[in-house]
Amino acid sequence: LHSVVWDPYKVLICERCKSGKDETRILICDECNSGYHTYCVRPVIVNIPSEQWLCIQCAGGKQATFADTVDELMQEPSKISSFLSFPFSDPSYFCIFHKESLDIFSPTAAHSKKLAALGPLSDTKPTRKLGALHVSRTRNRLLWILPVPLSEPNHFCQTLATMVAAMKYCGMETYCENLVYDTKKGVTELMNNTDLDLETVGPLSKINLGVFARYKENLQAGVYPPIRIVNDDNIGFTVEAMACMPRHTIITEYVGEVTTIENSYDTSSDSLMTLLDTGDPKTSLIIDPTKQGNIARFLNGINNRSYISRRKANVRSRRFSYEGVCRVVLFTSKQVDPGDMLHYDYNAGNEGKSVAEWAETG
Repeated sequence: LHSVVWDPYKVLICERCKSGKDETRILICDECNSGYHTYCVRPVIVNIPSEQWLCIQCAGGKQATFADTVDELMQEPSKISSFLSFPFSDPSYFCIFHKESLDIFSPTAAHSKKLAALGPLSDTKPTRKLGALHVSRTRNRLLWILPVPLSEPNHFCQTLATMVAAMKYCGMETYCENLVYDTKKGVTELMNNTDLDLETVGPLSKINLGVFARYKENLQAGVYPPIRIVNDDNIGFTVEAMACMPRHTIITEYVGEVTTIENSYDTSSDSLMTLLDTGDPKTSLIIDPTKQGNIARFLNGINNRSYISRRKANVRSRRFSYEGVCRVVLFTSKQVDPGDMLHYDYNAGNEGKSVAEWAETG
């Protein structure tokens, strides 16, 4: 008798699109051995997972959609506050508590009332205290601008619900607004020394450092930029502006787990950000927001080697030295209007470099 060896992987097709093309991008469920393209599953998976992967059926049946998760959070807003460590048990209370201050920025607010509350524009004192919040009040176009949150309670709560839903949907375990060092693998803050970078990581002006400090204080008080996270079946998560934001408005700091490039070789993350480039993968640092982080990972990056892509970019990233430590901030590079999708230029600063040099910078 002749035996026949059955190879379940010889003819492998995607269960979603029924195609066997791009077989190197087909994930195989570790439970049922079914195949799925990385771009056919939801959420889209950019890199092949290094650990066990199960399809939706084997992972427990029907997966809740992003919209379902947002609706669930809106029904129990305390879950939003709990995940974000928000200063109010219900995010909508933020708008009620700060109503008098937020009304100053209403389109219907009288100019005289705004001037009386904020005072004249200034170059030397770019921020003012309005109630318990800091607001920008400057005519200097080189300075960062503090974001103004949405003032309508339900809209504000819903934008925060989309942020939390997106983070949970992607499997993020913890929300944070600071760099978290991978000490278990020997990565400490002492390694994040801007003097070790191959290029000069310039400091911010003293005034802009002050604006950044006020931004972080506002964040602790519950101030988030007027944006929401949108999940598109074709391209994944994107960020949409819900109100006008002038040029140089701070969107967020890029934070997450800090590790070395060497430690990240087997990561499946699609959202790594260069923090420090020493030229050595053992000491060069990246930010990995896979498990810990904030909304920064959801801004779409574009490649500025393409003219069309460059035109779409309306957000820039800026590395800077803050007390000798490297930090990364994303801010608007032009005025952003309601309904605009946010795209940042992840290759900014690499103009003029060869392809090999671009590859070395990630």
